[in-house]
Amino acid sequence: MVADETKQSGKRVIAALIVVVVVLAAFGAAYALLGGADLVADLLGGGSQQPAAQKPSTPAKPSTPSEQPSTQPAESSEPTASTEPTESAETPTSGSTSGSTSGGASSPAVTLPTSDQAARMYWEQVASQEQIGKLVRGEVKSIAFGSVAISGDTATVPLTVTYTSGSSLSGRMVLRKYGTAWYFSSIARSGNPLTVTTGKSADLGVVSTIVNQQASNQDLVKGIVDGSYKSCTVNGVSSGSGTATVRITLSGSDAPVAGRVTCISKVIDGTKMWFITSFAKN
Repeated sequence: MVADETKQSGKRVIAALIVVVVVLAAFGAAYALLGGADLVADLLGGGSQQPAAQKPSTPAKPSTPSEQPSTQPAESSEPTASTEPTESAETPTSGSTSGSTSGGASSPAVTLPTSDQAARMYWEQVASQEQIGKLVRGEVKSIAFGSVAISGDTATVPLTVTYTSGSSLSGRMVLRKYGTAWYFSSIARSGNPLTVTTGKSADLGVVSTIVNQQASNQDLVKGIVDGSYKSCTVNGVSSGSGTATVRITLSGSDAPVAGRVTCISKVIDGTKMWFITSFAKN
């Protein structure tokens, strides 16, 4: 009898185990089909560890007329050029002083002619074309300087010009002092008063060349004004496109000095005019 009861108990245990296995299998299938991980997470109040889907962005609301973008140029972070007038380099006709440096040493400042004074030099040279033209064309052989007459800032140098043709005539050369520098203004034969244009502007490029070169080459001009040089021999002329260099030798109380007279040309009213820009030592 005891054996029968033991056998019956074993059958009940086996039956119970079979039921448990069947239930567990059914639960596993349901877990997989129904998304067990999400279900368990929801039951426990948590969320899935999968990243949430992005919500579609809401289109920006169209701006109203008062919110329309400005048509004015945006401010740039780049520096812009100032519209304030800036101080420019002094021009040769400004009437101010100018000095140059060389090897760290500063040369004495030179007071430049004013615009009106420079224009007068320009038109006086235009009026002197008869003799300047002969010099450039190589027609002048030599020039003798007489006693210089200085009146205020004007030096008048009497001349005796001898031409390569063998003829000669008397004349005069006028130099004017502006500040501390002497500048060539005119040359004419005796009896020619020169008709000089006044109140008319000059060519700034020509004036700039005349003033700068003469202001920086004062030795020969000052030697003529103070009487150190008594004569000038013309050794030849070299011409280029719009330029001419007259090779000269100046003689006087000291040893002869070789130099050059530099000229440039400009066409004015259809006529080619020559301008003496400097007297310089070689």
